[in-house]
This record gives sequence, C-alpha cells and structure tokens, in this order.
Amino acid sequence: MPDRDVVAWTAMLSGYCQVGRIPEARALFDEMPKRNVVSWTAMISGYAQNGQVNLARKLFEVMPERNEVSWTAMLVGYIQAGHVEEAEKLFNAMPVHPVAACNAMMVGFGQRGMVDGAKAVFEEMREKDDGTWSAMIKVYGQNEFLMEALSTFREMLWRGVRPNYPSVISILTVCAALAVLDYGREVHAAMLRCSFDMDVFVVSALITMYIKCGNLDKAKRVFHTFEPKDVVMWNSMITGYAQHGLGEEALGIFHDMKLAGMAPDGITYIGALTACSYTGKVKEGREIFNSMAMNSAIRPGAEHYSCMVDLLGRAGLVEEALDLIKNMPVEPDAVIWGALMGACRMHRNAEIAEVAAKQLLELEPGNAGPYVLLSHIYTSTGRWEDASEIRKFISSRNLNKSPGCSWIEYDKRVHLFTSVDVLAHPEHAIILKMLEKLDGLLMESGYSADGSFVLHDIDEEQKAHSLRYHSERQAVAYGLLKIPEGMPIRVMKNLRVCGDCHSAIKLIAKITAREIILRDANRFHHFKDGVCSCRDYW
Repeated sequence: MPDRDVVAWTAMLSGYCQVGRIPEARALFDEMPKRNVVSWTAMISGYAQNGQVNLARKLFEVMPERNEVSWTAMLVGYIQAGHVEEAEKLFNAMPVHPVAACNAMMVGFGQRGMVDGAKAVFEEMREKDDGTWSAMIKVYGQNEFLMEALSTFREMLWRGVRPNYPSVISILTVCAALAVLDYGREVHAAMLRCSFDMDVFVVSALITMYIKCGNLDKAKRVFHTFEPKDVVMWNSMITGYAQHGLGEEALGIFHDMKLAGMAPDGITYIGALTACSYTGKVKEGREIFNSMAMNSAIRPGAEHYSCMVDLLGRAGLVEEALDLIKNMPVEPDAVIWGALMGACRMHRNAEIAEVAAKQLLELEPGNAGPYVLLSHIYTSTGRWEDASEIRKFISSRNLNKSPGCSWIEYDKRVHLFTSVDVLAHPEHAIILKMLEKLDGLLMESGYSADGSFVLHDIDEEQKAHSLRYHSERQAVAYGLLKIPEGMPIRVMKNLRVCGDCHSAIKLIAKITAREIILRDANRFHHFKDGVCSCRDYW
C-alpha cells in the first residue's frame, strides 16, 4: 500500500488476531507509527480471544486512554477465560456500565452459578437489549431456575422486545426440561411471528421440546416439513421415538437417515441402541453396535457400551452384561455401572448388584442412589436385615439421595408433588379425596398393592397406604380433577416411575377412560385402556 493510515494498520492487526497469529499482530502493533484507542483495544481483544488474558491485562494497564469498548473487551476476555472474580473486580471499577459489559457480566455470573449476581446486574440496568433478556434467560436455565426463565421470557415478550435466536433456543430447552407443553406452544407461536422457523438450530430445539413434552405427533410434523435436515434433527427424532418406546419407528428413521446420505454420528448410535434397549431388540442392538466398527469415523465410547449393558441387562442377560464391562476397551464409568445396577434391580440379582454398588461408591462416593437400589433389591427378596444395614450405611455416610417429585402443568402453572409432604399443595384436601376414590375403584378392579416397592418392613395395610401417596399418584389425581376430558393428562417425574404406580396408573387409565402420559427420568409411558406403550418392558 502506498499509504497506510491507522485504520489500515489496525485492520491488518485484527486480521492476524482473528487467525491466532498473535506474535505477528504484536510485531505490527509495535511498528505502528501512530496508535489510537481502537488499535490498543484490537490488540487487547486479540490477546484475550486467544487465551492470553494476562498479557491483555498488562497492555490494558498501560493504555494512554480507554473507552467503553476497551473496558468491555478486557471484561469479555476474563469471562471467556473463566476468571469471573477478576471480571467482577474490573466491572466494579468501570466508570460506566454499557449494555454489552452488563450482558457479559451476567453470562459470567451464570457460568459460576451466581444467579443472584446476574439478577442484580439485570435489575440495575436502565437500558436492556435483546441480548440482556437472552443472557438472563440463559442464566436461569443453566442453573435450574426454570420457572424464573419462563416468567422472564414472557415478560420480555410483554415488553415488546423481539426475541433473538439464543433466547428462543434457551427457552425451548427450559420447556423441554419441565415438559410444559402450553409454554412450548407459546414459544413456537413467537418463533413463527419472528420468522425463526427457518433456522435449523431453532427447529431442532423445537422438535426436542415437543418430544420431551410428550407430543410426538407435533414433533413429527415439524420434522417432516423442514428441509434440509441436519444430523441433530435426525438424532432428535430417533431418540424421541426411542424414549416413547417406539423401537421400530426409531430404527426406521435410523435407516432413512442413512438412505438420505446423512452420516450418523456418535449420538445417532446412542439413540438407535437406546431404541433397541427399550424394546428388547437384542439382535438388532448387537448388529448396530458391531456396525460401528465398520465406520472408521465413530468408535464405541463409554456411552455406547452403557447402552449395550442396558440392552443386555434389561433382557435378563445380566452375567453377559458384566462380562462386557470386564472386557471393554474403555474404563467403565458411573453410567455403565448404573445401567448394570438397574438391570440387577429389574431381575433381582443381589450378587451382581453388590459388585456394581461397590464400584459406584468408588466413582461417586457422595451418591446414595446405588445403595437405595440395593436396598430395593434386598426388600423385594425379603432380606429385611440387609436392607436395614444399607439404610444405616447411607445415614452414617451422609449420602445424598434425590427426593422423588412429580409435577403437572395446569392453568399456566407447574404444580409440584412429593410423597414426603402430601399436604403441601393448597388443594390437598380434594386431591386426597380423589386418591381415596381411586383406591376404591382400583380394589374393585382387582388391584393389589405391590409391597416390594416399600423400603421398610411394615404390614401390608401400611404399605398400601404408603404407595397411595407416591408423587406420581398425586399428580395423576390432580390431573383427573383439573384437565378436561378428552385431553391427555401429562405428568413428569424426576426419578424412575415406581413399579406399583405403573401398575396402578394402567388401571386408572382404564377405569377413568383417560389417556395418561407419564415422563420419568428415562422414558415416556403412554397409559390408555389399561395398557402402557412400554408393554411392561421397562
């Protein structure tokens, strides 16, 4: 160039930084005959974006002048490097807080689980853009403040702020986690108004939301009307069919995907193997697992071996599953031993369960789950003393067990139930009456409570009383009271559904002529006319 002004020098410097050629960028920076605040900021950003945040700070300290962009560039560098404490100090030292800096600080707080810090920044901001609302929704979502994320999204729409792609994807993920279909439909409508229904990432999240809310028909319609499909969309449908117990359909999509010329990835194989596991297709699962060796791009990882252990274990091949773990080329993790543990519970194999529980305690010393399962196995086989010793062990180690809870969406609210406190819901009186009524109807239909799902050695009447108040049973009772006839009752549970409740809800669906869709920690159960979509293979 015959003449290089400061703009040209800065542009070249930025180009070097963008492709990671930091030494050349710094050499150019040092050669510049004249620098301005933009040049200094470009070099600071270059250091920060390439993981050299300490050098960025040194340069920041000797800047002759700073502006809002300079401060924000340094702040973003700290946050991207995970140095949230340093970012907070810098943020507090800033003479003014531009919107971009506030948004970045909120994201930083969210990454560290500091929800109150992010909320304080959000509430103090006089001006907010779509990135501000998106950041707050993301902070709530990634830290399990799901209801707060929903209310923030609705407030954003009420204030006339147009959602952006990140906020829509975040809120769809929240709707999927809570399985709140009505909220999900609202977000879908907002997507259509903003013409986001043509974006492959947003549509993939939309498909996942409908699947996890139990509306597989709507997910299929969205999937079949969108072109071109990416691998994430195909994976969502394969996994969705698997979770709903539709193994044939899942494998059909798996084959259609390959016929369409789309290469399966590791997640595709997890979905296909899960479909085989949930439907007892041992032969097909073995064929799919062995076919991975033919695909040089995909090598079976721990998650694929976990699917195979689950597949074999569910089919009663518990010893073969243990042999697979012993001979697999990857180190077995907690998920793999947990899959074996679940199979042991299903087939009441206390001997192998003890082996799995020991391994799980070493991998996750603070998790009570394996020992609760082992206690279930002991009680189901009448080994009450062993079960009592396990409970003492859990208590002595102060192990944590996730409390069981179920929830249902009604009237734009999520209603939560736990078996620990049946009086917690404001309408507990009518719920208890409905449970008593259902108990009578169940007895008339020949139902008998399965006491093996009660952990304590108590008499049969007490066991039946304990089972009646399980959280999923309370949620179903509330759904019968509130959800209009003709509409499915959708219940979610954070743990695996209780076996006795599974039997009871099948009969309740028949007695009341209602469709009940229950999503537990693993899969969906569609109860109708006295049968479940899982065909009792779960």
